[in-house]
Formats: sequence, C-alpha cells, structure tokens
Amino acid sequence: MRKTDLLPGWIHQAYRFEVDRPERVASIFSHIGARRFAWNYMLGVFEEQCRAKEVFCLLGLRQGARTKEAEEWATKVCKLPYLVKMNEKRRKDHEIKVVAGKHRPSEYRPVSECCPWTPEAMRYLWNRVKDKVAPWWAENSKECYSSAFETLAQAFTNHFASQDGTRRGPYVGWPNYKHRSGCHSVAFTTGSIWVLDRHHVQLPVIGILRIKESTDKLRLKIDGGFARILRVTLITEDAKTYVSFGVVLRWGEPRSLGMGVAGYDVGMRTLITSSDGHRVENPRAGEQVKKKISRYQRRMDRQHRVGTPRCFHPDGTHIAGTCYWRKRSKRARENQTKLQKAHVRTAHIRRDAIHKASYRAATTYAVDIVEDLRVEQMGRRGHGKRGFNRAIKDAVLAEFRRELSYKSTWYGSFLWLTAWWYPSSKTCSVCRKKKVKLSRGAQLFHCEHCGEEIDRDLNAAKNLAALAELSLVCLLAQISTGTPVDWSKLPIRPHGWEEDQSTRSSRGCARAEGRKANGGGRKIARASTGGDYPFDREAAEPPAEVA
Repeated sequence: MRKTDLLPGWIHQAYRFEVDRPERVASIFSHIGARRFAWNYMLGVFEEQCRAKEVFCLLGLRQGARTKEAEEWATKVCKLPYLVKMNEKRRKDHEIKVVAGKHRPSEYRPVSECCPWTPEAMRYLWNRVKDKVAPWWAENSKECYSSAFETLAQAFTNHFASQDGTRRGPYVGWPNYKHRSGCHSVAFTTGSIWVLDRHHVQLPVIGILRIKESTDKLRLKIDGGFARILRVTLITEDAKTYVSFGVVLRWGEPRSLGMGVAGYDVGMRTLITSSDGHRVENPRAGEQVKKKISRYQRRMDRQHRVGTPRCFHPDGTHIAGTCYWRKRSKRARENQTKLQKAHVRTAHIRRDAIHKASYRAATTYAVDIVEDLRVEQMGRRGHGKRGFNRAIKDAVLAEFRRELSYKSTWYGSFLWLTAWWYPSSKTCSVCRKKKVKLSRGAQLFHCEHCGEEIDRDLNAAKNLAALAELSLVCLLAQISTGTPVDWSKLPIRPHGWEEDQSTRSSRGCARAEGRKANGGGRKIARASTGGDYPFDREAAEPPAEVA
C-alpha cells in the first residue's frame, strides 16, 4: 500500500497554525531563499536548453534538412550528459529488478535528455552541480530543494496541458521567476517532524518552532493513533508565517443529520441566503480596510520616490523593468508590514464568514443545493465597472461551493449543483412562472400571475431547494431502468459529475495553438455589444434538448 492510499473511514485533512515571532528563527528564511534559488536555477536551465534547441533546429533547417531531421539533430546535440548517464543507470537497475521479479518491464520510463522538467531529472542534475552553483546547500534541508523541483515540474505540466487543450479552466502561462516579495512555501515529507506539545512543533534542520494557538486538536489525534502526518508545509504570507500539517485522519461516523433539503443563493447584497430564511450578511471585508490600504499605498509611493529617484521618469511614471528600491528605511519597512497585515485581515474576515456558513449548511440538512456560477463571466465593462467588479471579487461567490464540496463528505450530507443557465431568480417559487425581465437592482420579487411578493434572494433559494424533487425522480428512473442519466440536459446534477469533454468540434480547439493565436484567448460573453451591462446568465438559453 502506498503512503497516500486511504483505508475505509480515513480522509485527508490539513491543520494550520501560526508561528510565533518567526523573525527570531533565521533558518526559516534561509530555507525559503534556498527553495527560491533552486526554482530559479532549474527554470533558467530549462529555458537555456529550449533556446539552444531552437537555435540548432533553425541552423539545421537553413542547411537544407527537413523539419523532422532538424528536430532530431537538435535534440541529439542538446542532450545533457548527466541525464544520459541517469537513463543508462536507471535502465540497468530496471533490468536487474525485472529479472528478480520486482517490477514489470513496462514500468521503465526514461526522462527527457534535452529538457529536464521532471522532478527526478531536476534532482539528478542538481546533485551534480550544487557544489558549484550553491556551495551553501548543506545549511538547509534537502526537502526545500525537492519541493521546488516538484512544484516546478507541476507548473510545466499545467502549462503544456493548457496549451494542448487537455486541461480545463483558465489558461496557464509559462512559469515565472520567483522574487523575494510575495507568498513562499517550503514542504517537508521526511525527517524529524513532530508535534511536541501544545505550543511547539519540530521541523527538519529548522528545529523547534513556537506556535501561537494550541495544537491539541492535532496532537491528541496523533497520540491516539487517529491521525498520521504525511506532509508539513512552512508558508510565509505577507507579514505572517504558518505551519500547515497535511494528515490522514480516521473519521468517525457522521453525526445524525436532519431529514431536510436546503437551497442556497449567493450574492453581493446578502452573502448567502438559505431556503429556510437564514441569512449570512456580506461582511464586505474590502470596504472595511479600504481606507487603510489606500493610505499605506500612498505613503509607500512617496517613500519609494524619495528613496530611489532613478526608478521614475521625469514625468513621474515608474520605469519599466528592474526596480532599484532595495535598501528601504526603517519607516518604509514598518509601513510595508502594516500594508501586508491589512491585506491579511481582509482575507481572514472573508474566510471566517464563509467557513461558518458552509459548516452550518453541511451539518444542518441532508441535501444541499447550490448554484454552479461562472463568476468570471459576471464582470462588467464600460462605465462603472470598477465598483461592480470589486464587489464581486470581495464577496468571493465561488468559495462557498468549494468549501461545501469537501465538508459535505466529512459530515455525511449530499451536495447538488444547478446548471448555470437555470433562472432561479426569475422564477416564482409558488406558481413556477418565469418573468421575462428582472432588474439586478430589484430586491423584491413580484409575480404577475399569482401576486406573490417575496425577497428576491429567498425566492431563488426556494427554487433551488425545489429541484431536489427532480433529482430524486431521475435517480429512481436510473435504478428502475438501468440507463444512466445524462445530467447535462437537466438543470441539476450531483457534485462530482462532469460532462464528457473528450469530443471536439470540427474546427478544433482554439487554445491548442496558443493563448492568442487564432482567437485562442478565453473570451467572455456579454449581454450587449456596448458592453455596459454584465453578462446575465439567466437570460441564456438552456440546451436544445431541455428547451
């Protein structure tokens, strides 16, 4: 059994704790810097090999070779000798293991000898050049370099899969070089990893760290044999440092749930509205610290202009390229810390409100129904776009569904998703008649057929809850007939079901040729040619089979 395999009744879970006064432990920032150096070095090696291969391929074409011959010759010339030896050694070891009956012949996979973008190849190359390029490598744990290679390899995989059109979601660009500023992390999978007591943990090489809050919720489960640590990640986010433990946890029987169904409508005016009348007001975290952030940013701009005048043009605009503001004054560093803490507070306010709402939803009812929103298409263009788009991003509408997806598994409830074109707000929850038009500013829903007058969000939540009857009928039909239900033609589907995306149109996938080639960029549908109104998902037409 592999280390990550789960036994029945076990789940993956993470525990996160804040480190107390991390500035006193210099090895934290040493490990973060070493990981950043390893990432940047391997990214540079990969780009160097790609440029060299392109140059040799072009040279072969100019000498009269065909495209395939030029590519083969460029690949042969650009082979790294370290990786050639690695493949030979792996092949010999594999042949010995096959003879011994430990591995199958098909399990041998050689790494690329030209572009080392696999974790094994990066690690093999790093072990042979680290004494020259990083003579200080022994001061840090080997895990910080391995974690850099794993994440860089995953970044390359996501980029190439996005280019080929095999990866769903937004386009993933080329990996960037990491800088000192921003969020950084270091992962540990081996070594002395312990939760010592209520306020102390131990990490490899770094040593003992003091934790602000109590670790009993994890320590007692580990001591009792109900949890096992798989991975520890040291994260620096702005002015704070956290330790995150990824564990496998033995989950007990889910608590007894109510025999009910609830629908949840998310929005900007009221963050979450339940069909039972419960409301979660939007904390508007961005508005709470907006003035502080603006003040700190203006102060930082003035300090930047005074500290490094050569970063700016005579007209006052910043010069594109490298910034020379390295030696900041004490007040500039204090102001930067205040700005970082303001952003952290904003994120924590949002996270707290949505976590409480998702916990209540997962533990109160047996079936939860939420909308499958495409928030990126709800943006506004034209006059007044900044306030509307800022409000959408501040509400974080998609986070409620994401948290409910895994909490419903923990607590034994079921999650269903409605189609993005389903008119939950325009349909009357009493007579089921659909309105032709409903303005976004309307807070009350008034039905012309039955005269019902109800809050707009509550009406939408009740319509979502009513779809549970349709899902039950479809499941009974599938059980009785044995024919699987095609949920793509229905306004509701179970969470985890995805439509088959393997087929493509005769015109092909535009993103397969690049992000911007032949219209390969991701376009956003709009309601009008003027672009002054946001895209109305409820005005879209459902599939032809449903209509």
